[in-house]
Amino acid sequence: MDRRFSIGEVSKLHNVSVQTLRHYDKIGLLKPGYVNESSKYRYYSVKHFIMLDFIKQCKAMGLTLEEIKVLVDHHTSVDAILEILTKQKEMVQEKIQELERIEKHIQILEGKIQSTLDEGIGKVFIKQCPTRHFIKYNNTKRYTEEFEIKLSETLRDIDEKYGTFYRELAFATSYERFKKDKQLTYDHMMIGCGENYDEVKGEKVILPEGHYLTLNFDDDFKHTTPYYEQLMQYIELNHLKVGDAFCESYMITRIDLSNEEKALGQIQIQVL
Repeated sequence: MDRRFSIGEVSKLHNVSVQTLRHYDKIGLLKPGYVNESSKYRYYSVKHFIMLDFIKQCKAMGLTLEEIKVLVDHHTSVDAILEILTKQKEMVQEKIQELERIEKHIQILEGKIQSTLDEGIGKVFIKQCPTRHFIKYNNTKRYTEEFEIKLSETLRDIDEKYGTFYRELAFATSYERFKKDKQLTYDHMMIGCGENYDEVKGEKVILPEGHYLTLNFDDDFKHTTPYYEQLMQYIELNHLKVGDAFCESYMITRIDLSNEEKALGQIQIQVL
């Protein structure tokens, strides 16, 4: 008679929790060889060890329990297993590519945040910037639900058509109009697509390489007017000749412990 192993012994031998073994039994993936009618204790044989190793190998390759059960229930041939493994390998490769895209996104965002912190928050300075590309959208009713809905729809469409990549949200406002009216009015919304800008369809806005008057802020995005005023004072005091429009861009937005929205952003205008 084959030796019987309790569920606890199998759990220790194979580093699988008792709860997992009970779940395998419940779904019919790995049923014990014997169940004591009075105590309801489950017992397994050495043959079950082979099946458990097979299940662990399949899980390590990313197969779901449902997929593993199909293999077990239908005594799948080696050729069929090879076909499943080939498909699984293709899925893994797709996941690797997606993780690489996520890693690149993190690296870009990490670099931007670190650079902003190194430059300082709340002070005006001039920096050299490379050429940057944006896609223009006519969505300017900020601080409204309508704006948030349209923004979500736009980002969703970009994700569906071009995949996920780092996107920088920005807004343009006229220098001359702000100087005249002393009120902040946005002309259009822009989404910076980095190296993916060639893929994304739409009207393009290019910020040329050059020197830009810059102010970094970390504040509620509804409280940006004072930062524009600070930039205007700097322009007037230093008699600078500047471009036609400010660019207000955002790296990351979050909600703090007091439930207040804060955003790490930057306002720039080209120095001519």
